[in-house]
Amino acid sequence: MRKPLWRWGAIALVAFFVAILSPWPSVAQVPVPEITQTTGAPLPSGVIRIGELEITDVRFDGSSLFTIAAPTVRDRANPGNAIPVEVRAEFIQSNLRRVLNNALAQRRESPEQVNIGVARLNNVLVISARVGQAERTTRLLTVTEADSDYHQLPPETLAQQWRDILQEQMNRAVQERTYTALIAQVQEAVFIFLRVAGGSLILFIVQRLLLHQGKHLERQLERVVTQTTEPEWLFPLLPHLRHHFFLKQRIQLISLVRYLLLWGQVALWLLGLAAILRLFPMTRWLSSQVYGLPILWMVVWFGTGLLNQFADLAFDRLRVFWEQNNLLKFADTQRKTLRISTTVEVMRGFKTVVIYLIRLVVILGSLGVPVSSILAVGGFLALAISLGSQNLVKDIINGLLIVWEDQYGIGDVVEIEPYSGLVENLNLRITQLRNAEGQLITIPNSMITKVANLTRTWSRVNLELWVDIETPPDRLLSLLDDLSRRFYEEPEWQLKMLQRPEVLGIDQITASGLLVRIWIKTQPGQQWAVGREFRRRVLNLMAAEGIAVGRLHQQLHWRRDRNGKNGKDEDTHPSPLES
Repeated sequence: MRKPLWRWGAIALVAFFVAILSPWPSVAQVPVPEITQTTGAPLPSGVIRIGELEITDVRFDGSSLFTIAAPTVRDRANPGNAIPVEVRAEFIQSNLRRVLNNALAQRRESPEQVNIGVARLNNVLVISARVGQAERTTRLLTVTEADSDYHQLPPETLAQQWRDILQEQMNRAVQERTYTALIAQVQEAVFIFLRVAGGSLILFIVQRLLLHQGKHLERQLERVVTQTTEPEWLFPLLPHLRHHFFLKQRIQLISLVRYLLLWGQVALWLLGLAAILRLFPMTRWLSSQVYGLPILWMVVWFGTGLLNQFADLAFDRLRVFWEQNNLLKFADTQRKTLRISTTVEVMRGFKTVVIYLIRLVVILGSLGVPVSSILAVGGFLALAISLGSQNLVKDIINGLLIVWEDQYGIGDVVEIEPYSGLVENLNLRITQLRNAEGQLITIPNSMITKVANLTRTWSRVNLELWVDIETPPDRLLSLLDDLSRRFYEEPEWQLKMLQRPEVLGIDQITASGLLVRIWIKTQPGQQWAVGREFRRRVLNLMAAEGIAVGRLHQQLHWRRDRNGKNGKDEDTHPSPLES
């Protein structure tokens, strides 16, 4: 009964989230025209609509001066007598540029002074500018009722505030464009460039030092991997893996610091470029562009990369915490280490994919692409990929089962027909083995149907010893039993065995000799080292006791014929042990 309940509960949970997160309207969500929605084209950049008013900023020399307002224009293609607020702002900005050019037209050493004033013409407040001793003034803008309503100030007060702002900004603009100011700006730009270059050089030197240190640690890590590749070096496997993860943690920490320094260099150059552009009034508007999307992309790229690096360190800490607190029960410490390392690596790969997807969504969203569209396209792409790459889906599903069922892990020695070797890498898609010849074999998880794990929990040496058929069996078994006892009593080898070698007895009797079988139960991965040493001692014992290795026996029977000559007795039948 639990299984149906669990299944229906899962279906209900998925349906709930789909209903909550779905971007599509249901049948009952029919929009009501003219009541719940406002149709029309999107507003221009920088324009904000507040009820019956639209507002935008007036910009000059890359800075925002003040905010103007205008009645809302519903149809910008046919505005009628209404003037859109962005058109009004562009008109004011062009008037300011024209006044500035008139002031600088004669001489840059001592440009004409610009005076900003307020006057009432035809019962409307007008802000105008006079260049030097010119007879005529240039109209800059008109203070409207929409401006007064938005700022909640009387028109006279608002006009005086705007006049003061314009006077200050115009004086500054004229002063910044003199030859003396331009020379000072160039000197300041050179000084900023030298400081940025010096700081970047220091960061580069530190990165190079960290790079050399990282390569040194990688060489140490390669030596550890080379040692753990050979089966006889698998004991003790746990210290090797712990040292392996310790080196990986140090390498990841160095990689994190180098990552921070690299992005520190990028940020330093971007900030320096923005500071240099902001010095010159002609390029000041470009500094806001540098502070805009490039800075945002850099922050997103840096933030997601930093999150990925910190997540790697967090997974390493999780592995240590998992080992120390024994969150999952395993038969032995070594198996726990292998299972934890494999699970952490799979989680690390999944985490990287999620973080990079978040990075892509944020960057595309900054370009104006709707997030819902990104998710919808991603869903369709995932569906198309799943239909066109069914083997990939099978790889991932089988990879999940391998990890969850703990069929094998990183550090195990396995046989996956027709290959065998040490599991060097395992993720949701592939398994990589390193065989005895040093070849790295990559196997898709969907191709794995049968696995023989040679290092799961414990291992065994299955020793088959063939001796001469004329060897006394009782004496032979006694000598082997005594050898097994003495071998097990040695501390060096006893640590690698789980119990004393067991002499099972004689399994076969043939013309080739006697087959004696011996089992030695060892620690995982120690069957090769223990087996080699035990075989060496058996050979020494046989040489010392005069016991011959089993070989094929043949007997020929001869008889004399009537003439007294020797001949082959064809009537003699060999015994069952003869051939």
